[in-house]
Amino acid sequence: MKSEKLLFFVLFFMVLGVSAQNLHTQANAASIDNEANTVTGWTTNNRAIATSSAVNPFAGSFSISVALNGSTGGYAGYTFTAVVGEVYDISIWAREGNLSFRPAFANWSGFSNFSTTAITGSNWTQYTWSLTATTTSPEIRVYAAPWSGGQAGTEVLIDNVSITLQGSGADTEAPSAPSNLTASGTTTTTTNLSWNASTDNVGVTGYTILQDGASIGTTNGATTFNVTGLTQNTSYAFTVTASDAAGNVSAASNTANVTTETAADNQPPSAPSNLTASGTTTTTTNLSWNASTDNVGVTGYTILQDGVSIGTTSGATTFNVTGLTQNTSYAFTVTASDAAGNVSAASNTANVTTETAADNQPPSAPSNLTASGTTTTTTNLSWNASTDNVGVTGYTILQDGASIGTTNGATNFNVTGLTQNTSYAFTVTASDAAGNVSAASNTANVTTDTAADGESPSAPTNLTAANTTNTTTDLSWDASTDNVGVTGYTILQDGASIGTTNGATTFNVTGLTQNTSYAFTVTARDAAGNVSAVSNTANVTTTGTGVVDYTSENANLATVDWNARDLFANRNVGIGTTNTQGYQLAVAGSVVAEEVNVKLQVNWPDYVFENSYNLPTLEEVEAHIQANGYLLNMPSAAQVEQSGIDIGKMNAKLLRKIEELTLYTLAQEKKIKALEEQNKKLESISQKIAELEKAMEEKR
Repeated sequence: MKSEKLLFFVLFFMVLGVSAQNLHTQANAASIDNEANTVTGWTTNNRAIATSSAVNPFAGSFSISVALNGSTGGYAGYTFTAVVGEVYDISIWAREGNLSFRPAFANWSGFSNFSTTAITGSNWTQYTWSLTATTTSPEIRVYAAPWSGGQAGTEVLIDNVSITLQGSGADTEAPSAPSNLTASGTTTTTTNLSWNASTDNVGVTGYTILQDGASIGTTNGATTFNVTGLTQNTSYAFTVTASDAAGNVSAASNTANVTTETAADNQPPSAPSNLTASGTTTTTTNLSWNASTDNVGVTGYTILQDGVSIGTTSGATTFNVTGLTQNTSYAFTVTASDAAGNVSAASNTANVTTETAADNQPPSAPSNLTASGTTTTTTNLSWNASTDNVGVTGYTILQDGASIGTTNGATNFNVTGLTQNTSYAFTVTASDAAGNVSAASNTANVTTDTAADGESPSAPTNLTAANTTNTTTDLSWDASTDNVGVTGYTILQDGASIGTTNGATTFNVTGLTQNTSYAFTVTARDAAGNVSAVSNTANVTTTGTGVVDYTSENANLATVDWNARDLFANRNVGIGTTNTQGYQLAVAGSVVAEEVNVKLQVNWPDYVFENSYNLPTLEEVEAHIQANGYLLNMPSAAQVEQSGIDIGKMNAKLLRKIEELTLYTLAQEKKIKALEEQNKKLESISQKIAELEKAMEEKR
């Protein structure tokens, strides 16, 4: 018999010496030496499913199928234990499935010189590599389809996977012995073993646990083991050995000696009986009961109030309960326990209602009374709750010292029926069931809102002009009326605002042009911005100059020195024409001058930059152009053709348009800057999205 065993081991090691060990160790459908109808050892990402397939395997009865469960990037991977720097020969047979899209061996990790290898054709083909390990856990991956393309069901099959250490013979070196074996948590039938890991030249694959020299279990590398099925009050000797993939077994660890515990007392005492309460007051009661019995001995009792433990005794069968609330019902029970921790069933229930004490203590005053959400007729009150020796039952709300309502404990109240623009003082008191009332809270002072004013003032009446000169006139009118109050008036000259008053019903107009007709109107406004209809129109024509020196009788006299004397005329002057058309100076022909200084008799348009100026919207300007064919507040071609233009007035009108354009430009510049800021933020967000997409693509 001994000679047969010796022969077996000689043959075994001879075989190991001539062929390298296959590191594809799991029993699965692609294993050469240990085929099984499983995919043990192979894992997939969430884009693929690996299954055992019996359809046209390369060898044996099964191969492994890797199929997409989505549309892209599904793979299966296999990780094995390697030595960094060692070269491994890897051989895998593969073929395309019935539905395929560019399968490949790709993205292997833990190797220094691997490159993607495409899998082509429906016939089984061998693919081989000689790769150097860069980690102790390199991974092989087979993709059913690349990250772009494929569909659910796209398939690739692999078989006869072989992984061997290049140029090596069998691993004959056993792992080191496990060390520091200890036992903990020992009970009557179990104990927990733990030890320090062994080391190996290739790698430890598992441990065998021995109880009194006989194997009772293994681990796949874990250094802990839970021993069960032991006998109480019994001694055991435990050891552990380590093994590697080649089957080499280490020497035994140190011995962990264990003696199991003796089975505990698991019989609970009998339930206490005849639990009664006596001497109950407003806050206390006395409990007593008949003692329990036990197979070993009762060690104490637990008293429960409404199911919750409130105390224990060390064997006494009485207990004084304190800290109760007056006029309150309680349910008491008692349980017995023994030294082993066994607890009896609960005793009968003793129901107790404490007495009621006379309550003459008022609650504390409510605090932090505040009002919010005030409108024209309502406000919301809220406050911090009061405290009481027994309990607050409600609150009374007082408005200017008179009660307007109560709550049943709520600390908020909605006040209604108030008068707009009126001040109120609110307080709150708390009360308890005995009728005790607290002091008043702090005062919350509230003034209700004023109702929105949507009513315009009446139009000003009886607008008249007086004291008109060649450049000024005085306007006056009768005051407008309003439901709230008139805050001011706007004076309009030929329909355009030339000024305002803060309530005065007179206005001095200046800057007029002599011998010119004007139409004045006035509107009233209130604090809400409501504007009245226009008043009646006051038509005004300014006076002329009145200087008289020149007459037609002396116009052509040789004695008149036109080169050296000033020219004065008390009527109109015509040069090259006798028809002045009512103008003080008419020239039939061109006029040349080194300088023309126009003394303006008009309101210079700096009023455009005043806050009260009503700048027309661009929509209003466009509508006017479309309707009339010329700019708002400018003369039309027909008007110029008929009446000509006043240089001073026209310059003022042109400046008004320039100033309006300036305001439009400034507003547009603000919008452009705001859009530029928004664009910068969008560009920043776009750049971050691009960086995230790039990072995600790189991870793939």
